[in-house]
Amino acid sequence: MASDNNQEWTQDDCVNLESAREILNGLIGFRVKWIRTEKEKIPPNKTSLAKWEKEKAALIEERKRLNVLEQDNVSKIRCVYGAMLKRLMAYGN
Repeated sequence: MASDNNQEWTQDDCVNLESAREILNGLIGFRVKWIRTEKEKIPPNKTSLAKWEKEKAALIEERKRLNVLEQDNVSKIRCVYGAMLKRLMAYGN
């Protein structure tokens, strides 16, 4: 695992980081899809749009903060958000 003192990271750390990034990208993609679909409705549900826009912004911010040296956070994202993405992909929503 990476050490904060010497700023080193392993190949596994890098793979885990990229996995976390792709999970976040997937969740962002679902929000983009939902927003686009809702905007096509007449009238669109503004409450849903606001919720998904807020969620999308939070996921984008989370992605910006990803750091290979913060493997505890990377692991949390992979575990928690990974389960969310897996459920969404299973249902196709």
